[in-house]
Amino acid sequence: MKTFQQLKAEIEEQVAASTVKPDQDVLDVFKYSISKGGAGYPQDNQIFTTWFYGAPDCGYVTDWCYFLVELARDESYSMEELCKMARFWFVQPSHFGEYCGLYKQYYFTKEIDKILDTLTREEFVQLLSAFRAYIANVNVWVFQYMPWGVGYAFMRKDGKYFEEALSLCN
Repeated sequence: MKTFQQLKAEIEEQVAASTVKPDQDVLDVFKYSISKGGAGYPQDNQIFTTWFYGAPDCGYVTDWCYFLVELARDESYSMEELCKMARFWFVQPSHFGEYCGLYKQYYFTKEIDKILDTLTREEFVQLLSAFRAYIANVNVWVFQYMPWGVGYAFMRKDGKYFEEALSLCN
């Protein structure tokens, strides 16, 4: 098991690296549309669902880390409560990120989870702040490579379409 200092240093190294260049996971899944973790191509012959569900989970993790850091500054929350919230708020959604092929974020999540109960309040804040910076970088690259034009495949329906649908209900 890594120490707080080792894990924080490893995450901060990835923060620096991913500031100027995306992680390979982001390139694989979002730029090159490679389904690595089982989501996407095998089930439905497309990767849109991987993009649609995998990317927002990273966004949630960024937000949850922010909220946890803010709550950690409030002494009325015990470390036990903060650790429990962390496991619900960012450990759980990270499982799907891993399934979508975002392996590094999941690796860091598992490593944080292993030492979570040993952290002081200040270490908790520092580690989650570093992790949040890393996940924020992942998000920036995901949204850079997200094929935004895919929304044109889902054009709005006209009145006739809905009238036909309503006629089926009678």
